[in-house]
Amino acid sequence: MSDDGELGRILSFLRRTEEAVCDEVVPTAHGTAMLTPSLPLVWQLNAIHVDDPRADADALMREADEIQRGFAHRKLVVHDRELGEQLAPALARRGWNVFRLLVMVQDRPPEPGEQDSVGAELARSVGAAALAAFRREQPFGWQAAAVRQLAGMDERYGKALEARDFGSPPRDPACACRLYMDAELAQVDEVGTVEARRGRGHASAAVLAASGHAHAAGRSPVFLLTDASDWPQQLYRRLGFDEIGVVHEFLKIPLGRLQP
Repeated sequence: MSDDGELGRILSFLRRTEEAVCDEVVPTAHGTAMLTPSLPLVWQLNAIHVDDPRADADALMREADEIQRGFAHRKLVVHDRELGEQLAPALARRGWNVFRLLVMVQDRPPEPGEQDSVGAELARSVGAAALAAFRREQPFGWQAAAVRQLAGMDERYGKALEARDFGSPPRDPACACRLYMDAELAQVDEVGTVEARRGRGHASAAVLAASGHAHAAGRSPVFLLTDASDWPQQLYRRLGFDEIGVVHEFLKIPLGRLQP
């Protein structure tokens, strides 16, 4: 079973790799800002990590306005679960979107029936095309620049880490995901299935192909992040993943950024 030490290793991996692929890392009054003006629509790489347990919502909003004034959005990331829970009500009242992301580790076999579909490693170009098709269906997908910039983020991760693409079915993927590995850990990320081909086991097959590769390569733990309020967490539980922690993300964007 996973423990706090394992969660700490995962959070360190996330922080380390995000800082490695952004343009600039800047200390702030309450944490550290990752700034990537070359990819301004990639919110993940333009965020402030909040480290100060005494930080309050008003101070953080002022800090975000100052540090992220060149961007259309504002984003805060909190790895400390208690601090995230404390900040959530006040930021929500001020119009921020609150996301609780479960940190899930694959520490047991998948349930029977979850290995019926076939997944396999994909060529980078095939995986990139499958993810782009999925992203174009998302609320931001009408922005061609956003889809291009997310692909640019993928390429940066591919240079910073050992990165592979997996999908299902292998010859014509409806679902693709990415696998990021360092010398010890592995993260399954960017899991996406196009809407017209959902419900056929393709996501299960892609994720299991990726995690199976990571386990065979000796990486441990193999983990992923997923929204605590959304249904994929149930799928991941069936695939042998269990929650060991929570990361909070707070996002404020103009409504028009998600509308054509």
